[in-house]
Amino acid sequence: MKREKNANGGTIVPSHTFEEAISLLPIGKFHYKLLLVGGLCFLTVMVEIMCVSIILPSMRCDLESTVAEQGILASAGFLGIVLSSHGMGFLADTWGRVKTLRLAFTLACISTAISAFSVNIWMLIVFRFISGFVISGGQACVFSLAGEFHGNRTRTRHVTLLSGFLPLSLVYLPTMATFILPLQIDTMLLGMKFSSWRILILTNCILSLLTLFGLYFIPETPKYMLVQGDNNAALETLRWIFTKNTGKPATEFPVQHITPQTGGANLANIGGVKDAVKMIWSQTKPLFAKERYLHTINICIINMAVYCISQGLFMWFPTLLNAMVASNAENPLVCYTLVHLNDGSNTGASDVCNGHVDIFPFLIIILVGAAFTLFYLFFSFTIDLIGKKNLILTWLVVSGICVTLLHWTTNFYVIVTLLTFTMSVGNVGGLVSTISMEFFPTNINAMGMCFIMMLGRVGAVLGSNFIGVLLFNYCDNTFWAMTAACLILLVMSWFLPERKYNKKKVIHPTTG
Repeated sequence: MKREKNANGGTIVPSHTFEEAISLLPIGKFHYKLLLVGGLCFLTVMVEIMCVSIILPSMRCDLESTVAEQGILASAGFLGIVLSSHGMGFLADTWGRVKTLRLAFTLACISTAISAFSVNIWMLIVFRFISGFVISGGQACVFSLAGEFHGNRTRTRHVTLLSGFLPLSLVYLPTMATFILPLQIDTMLLGMKFSSWRILILTNCILSLLTLFGLYFIPETPKYMLVQGDNNAALETLRWIFTKNTGKPATEFPVQHITPQTGGANLANIGGVKDAVKMIWSQTKPLFAKERYLHTINICIINMAVYCISQGLFMWFPTLLNAMVASNAENPLVCYTLVHLNDGSNTGASDVCNGHVDIFPFLIIILVGAAFTLFYLFFSFTIDLIGKKNLILTWLVVSGICVTLLHWTTNFYVIVTLLTFTMSVGNVGGLVSTISMEFFPTNINAMGMCFIMMLGRVGAVLGSNFIGVLLFNYCDNTFWAMTAACLILLVMSWFLPERKYNKKKVIHPTTG
């Protein structure tokens, strides 16, 4: 804490750094509301991304799509996220985190609603692409939003708790599908059959609207305001949070002045396309500055690889479950099942079109989602004790062992368990994001987060399109390659940056 003169006269007032000021805020009602709203953001983003894989069997009955078109549809949302992530990060750093999120979820809600009324497969592809394009900032921006309302002592735990809403989507969406998709609906609306899969898409709009409602109770982050040069607004926001959490008047908040910070870019300074390009470059270039480019590249590669493995396996997880259940072999190996899986991707399609929807894969996915959520809860309560990097290393070892054991395991339930732990390597991406959130400075934080999440989605697209082909043709070699990837990622994760905190206890204002 330093002492500075005020603007009027020479009276010396104590000046706190932002970290000192935010650490003086006790955790309370506002932070729990932030956790809920941020969690809704995560849940909505993941439901929008996953929805296509759930509706695919039912959708193809109405829109008569080819296998190639279904593949394009499955990748459309991811492609939209990849193409817009960098721009969304730039917008969040120059226009504001909350404003960007409100815009993203408003446009996503509109696009999703229109996609539910698609009259052909290409209309659905276009609007699922638009939904992915506009919602891309919904995950990475929330990391910045939530992290900037916390001090070093509480940031990691709360952001990890927030990440637990990501796998919760694996519980929410299959549960909704279990109740909605089997409905027999023959209603004609606007000249098209309004089937149950369209209703499932429309339910996503409810999540977007709930998220928007919650975002209107969240102010812009005080750290963003400070970097933009609005010190008074930053201090007023901290005082407002103090009052919400403690019930005490704002005058009792023991911070009178915050040490100014600089370096923020503002969207209002853009006068044309040339200025916009220059500003985007000025926000991107620091990600690869001399003092951090190796760490940035390392983080990007790790994120890309874990999402490639996780999403690639998850995309084909329902197919594998159905194949193993339908297999005539007693306790078959995973690779045996895949190699002998006939080219019958449409097996059972007639049953689906006749209204019979097998909910067994949904139930398994719900259990997988519940397991992933428990993993994140475990992370959140052990991360301060064990350390982010140690948790990442441990989880990569666990995933590597599980994918190796798949070569010899024949019991169905053990295979499902091993696949669950292997797919959970994607949880490493959430832990890497907590490291990244602390690694990138405030003025480029959202840009950095969106950039690494963009490359994570590139990995997801690659995994979704290629891992299935590799598993069906070179199953054993593909699993060995995943084991090798876990070993390589283990080495790379050892070099991740990790901030060392001052263990000195911060004395909070008494709450009476």
